[in-house]
Amino acid sequence: MIREIFFDNVKLSYGCTEPVAVGLSVAVGKEYLKGELKSIDVIMDRNTYKNGLEVGIPGTHLHGFDLAVALAYLVGRPEYGLQVFKDVDLNVLSKAYELKDKIKVSYENSYNLHIKTKLEADNEVLVEITDSHDNVSKIVVDGNEIRNTQTSVNFKKDLVKSISLNDIFEYIENPDLDVADVVKNGIKFNVDAVNEGIKKEGNFGYALGEGIPAYVAAGVDERMSGELIPIMTVAGSGNQGIASIVPPTLYGRENEMPEEKIEKAVLLSILVTTYIKAFTGVLTPVCGAGSIASAGSSAAITYLAGGNAEQIKNAINNVLATLFGMTCDGAKRGCALKASIGTQMALNASKLALKDTNIPCGNGFAAKDVEETIRRIELLTKSLRQFDQDVIDFIGHC
Repeated sequence: MIREIFFDNVKLSYGCTEPVAVGLSVAVGKEYLKGELKSIDVIMDRNTYKNGLEVGIPGTHLHGFDLAVALAYLVGRPEYGLQVFKDVDLNVLSKAYELKDKIKVSYENSYNLHIKTKLEADNEVLVEITDSHDNVSKIVVDGNEIRNTQTSVNFKKDLVKSISLNDIFEYIENPDLDVADVVKNGIKFNVDAVNEGIKKEGNFGYALGEGIPAYVAAGVDERMSGELIPIMTVAGSGNQGIASIVPPTLYGRENEMPEEKIEKAVLLSILVTTYIKAFTGVLTPVCGAGSIASAGSSAAITYLAGGNAEQIKNAINNVLATLFGMTCDGAKRGCALKASIGTQMALNASKLALKDTNIPCGNGFAAKDVEETIRRIELLTKSLRQFDQDVIDFIGHC
């Protein structure tokens, strides 16, 4: 079961996964289109919309859903999945601008990830993506259903929620070989990204200087700025992938730990992040990289430092009880600083947990049992939904 959960939540992507998901819907629809393009109309849930307004489109350093739609129509291929933008280059950019008048993008007041893309030429094609960024659940051509595999978002959530942290602790000691291979690839891709970003003047990580939080900021800024780099995503987010994979990797290597143990720690971080996200939802008003992935990396760092199961749980609890209030106001370069703050808290939370010093039960929403804290977070996330609607009005406006 954990293997299935892992592969459903850990995937390679180029660029922010919300414009990527929209681009994938366009690339899929294009395969069924006949004749010259007349229009593309995309309607999405408000969280997908929020996260795509200000984020860089891979290979362009520009932003905008209309640009993402145009580029995906020109060079996107459905078999690329979340790597739909990997063939983008400056040569195709001018052609993309010529298509923008044919593109309409809007959002509806929906909580769950749902993208509906209609392409019109000599025929009409409708493509829907639901629940996760690469789940093409419906294809309709001229009124005829080619595919309809729409599943309830609650099914996948409930699958993850049916396991426990103890199940995760047990699994990482003897993971499936194909899972271990993906973890190794995730380490390589995401560490390569942070190493590139940290060298560039103007990058947040470069400006912050040394230390693990600076490297995390560097990778997130690199990605959010629109660099054409592959990132291993975790629970639907590349920033979560960076924030959950990079800190334990760098911590382990700085302390000259065996690579095999580092890989187990990274897997722990990935699975803890995925587990908590099942309670908050894929797209939420809460910053996943700054708070949720940081809880995962704190667990992994505590594991690497020799912490026992109780101390690992306390490290998670310390992060969540401190940083859960960090909001998500859309994907953008500023996410780099949120992720770096989360990483610093992950390191601090681990130090506290290893000394058996924790946020007391009853302090705010913190519970004695971290599993209860996570269940409380599920309720609190729902209470913040109005934030998503309100913040959209501010994004992109100085």
